[in-house]
Amino acid sequence: MTPSDPSVSLRERKKRATRDALATAALRMAAERGLDQVTVEAVTAEVGVSVRTFFNYFGHLEDAILVAAPDSTARTCRAIVGAPPERSTLSVLREAIAEELTHIEDGHDRWELQCTVLGNSPSLFPRFLAARGADEQALIAAVAERLDVDARTDLRPRLLVHTALAAVRSAVELWTATGRTRPLRALHDEAFAELAAVAGALRD
Repeated sequence: MTPSDPSVSLRERKKRATRDALATAALRMAAERGLDQVTVEAVTAEVGVSVRTFFNYFGHLEDAILVAAPDSTARTCRAIVGAPPERSTLSVLREAIAEELTHIEDGHDRWELQCTVLGNSPSLFPRFLAARGADEQALIAAVAERLDVDARTDLRPRLLVHTALAAVRSAVELWTATGRTRPLRALHDEAFAELAAVAGALRD
């Protein structure tokens, strides 16, 4: 579901637009000035809303800076659960995550700003990892549902998700480090091909 989806009410679209504007302003300011030089008051003044409005959407300034793309995890989980049962779960993860990488590639400016802020403010990494950890748990639950197993006692959902995300992280890091000279989807597919090769070698 996107902000332009006709099923989304006008009120909800306005709320999402405000949230996105606050997140974008906070991220841009942090990248340009440094995190310590950014305040909630400055962000809200830039967007033209009240401080109270900011805290309707975010608990802290850092939450706005590190916010993930709206609906990203939910879309990926739906794709995992809804994929044909005859497909391997790792291939399902590859395709579902690849769809979300398209959004990252299209919005690479935001991705690079976020990398800049994290590089300049290592103290943000625990919060960044905690946020991504919540996404990871949702993916584990989706894989467990697809496999019809209990994620609390079965190793496979965690192993599959951790493996897939390691491949994705490697692809994105290389894509950024090399100046986006190759399509992110190509690097993503290459990473999963390497995983398949390793898995084949382990079976030999």
